Order: sequence, then C-alpha cells, then structure tokens
Amino acid sequence: MVSPCDWFKFMMSIPRTEPMTKTELFTQWSCLVASILGGCTTLFAPQLWKIILQFNLEGHSEGYLRLMGLGVIDIGLIFMITARSNHKVFRHEEILTFILSRFHLVVAISLMMILRKMLPLSFALFFMVLDLSLALITLVIWCRETEGASVRSFFREIFAPLLQCRGPKTGWSIMVIFYLGIPQFFFWLVLTLRPDFAQKIFHLDSFQGYSVGFLAAYFFLISLHGLYHVVDASNVNHCLGPALVFYRILFNVPVYIVMFLVDQIERRSCEQLLWNLK
Repeated sequence: MVSPCDWFKFMMSIPRTEPMTKTELFTQWSCLVASILGGCTTLFAPQLWKIILQFNLEGHSEGYLRLMGLGVIDIGLIFMITARSNHKVFRHEEILTFILSRFHLVVAISLMMILRKMLPLSFALFFMVLDLSLALITLVIWCRETEGASVRSFFREIFAPLLQCRGPKTGWSIMVIFYLGIPQFFFWLVLTLRPDFAQKIFHLDSFQGYSVGFLAAYFFLISLHGLYHVVDASNVNHCLGPALVFYRILFNVPVYIVMFLVDQIERRSCEQLLWNLK
C-alpha cells in the first residue's frame, strides 16, 4: 500500500536520481517565488495589489482576482514538479514550451485585454513584463548550458515528443491527461476571448469594473493548464498524475467552496469550476 508520504515523494521526485540542470533549478525557484508565493498574495490578499497598483475592485472583481491568483499557483506547482521530475523523456521540453507560450500566448492575450480595457493597465503590464523577464532569463540559462543550442534545437525539443505521441501509448493515466487537456485548452481559450459567452452559459452576474478581465484571465490560466497537461503527457511525465490530484482535489475544491460561501463567486460559477475538475 502506498502511503501519503511515498505519494508526495514520488510527485516531488524526492530524492532526485540525478542532479538538476541550471535551467531546471531556475524554473523550480522562479515558480516557487514568482508563481506560488506571488499567487498566494493575490489569492489571500487581493487588496494589497489594489493598493500597490492603484485600481478599483467592483462587483465580483475581488473574487475573480482571487481565482486568478489560484490559477497562477496551480501553474507554478505544475512547473515546479515538472522541473524536478525524475520521470520524463526530454529534460527541458515542458520548460521550453513554457517559454514559448509566454512569448506568444501570454503577450497576445495581455495585449488584447489592455486594448479592450478589460484589466487595469498597471496590473496587466506588471504581470506581462514579469512573465517575459522570467522567460528571457530561463532561455538565456538554457542556451548557456546546452551544447549546440540553436533555434532548431529549441523547437526540436518542444515538438519531438508531441510528434512521436508516445505519451498516450504508455498507460491510461497519461492517455487521459493527454486527451482531456486538448478540449480544456480550446474551450477555456474561447471563453478567454469571449467572456460574454461565459456570462450567458453560466448565468453570471453583470460584469462591473474590471471583473470581466480578471475572470477572463482566470479562464486563460485554466486553458494553459490544459496545454501544459498535453505537453507533460507527451513527454511521459508520470509525476503529473499525482500533481493533478494534489492541486485540484486537495487545494482548488476547498478554495472554490469557501469563495462561494463568502459570496466571492456566484453559485453557477462555482459549479462549473468544480465540474471542470472531473
């Protein structure tokens, strides 16, 4: 019988079978500090960001901002576990995909929200610049420690596992993660671009202030979760299965329920988020 301690050690790859690369180490610590700890401040103290960046929280803006913090924590946890993993084929595939998505998807969605005035300018610029800075530093570290690093080798390490599609062939857990990640990415990306669809589908309250932007930002983070699940599964990262149980069931579910009970999010919004965890 597997004990909770053994389960946690497997998820966190404790002990390591070989030393971590500098790219993995930087990803681990940057995700811990910037994503997990930074996300915790957004989840538990959104008023702090309101004071620092000078914007108003109207309607459900505070609740949706908390959800955004929760999504950032989840991504930080996914990539901290990914960086540490003993059980993957390519050492840096997920990390390089993270870099690529930051340079393209994150920038594109952030600019869209700025142009549509969905988010406070100071807030959107702060997180966009932070994301790009971390991605650039990670890329430089990877280039310096990888012999023969080039644009070609960068894309080869990202797409080789996806094209080989070996993940879905290695067992039910990886196969389920892979195939569920695809619709998760596209479904929530559509709602990111058209949050008015979410308002109609989930019967949400009227958007006030920047609530539409914070909710769309959370949808985008859920979409990225789906993308990273596909990438991790394609790289046969067996640590991802326990991680999904850990952050979804043991962390996200209690947060959703508490936020509903204190009227931070609507009932239909809570129900849909809980359904997404299945």
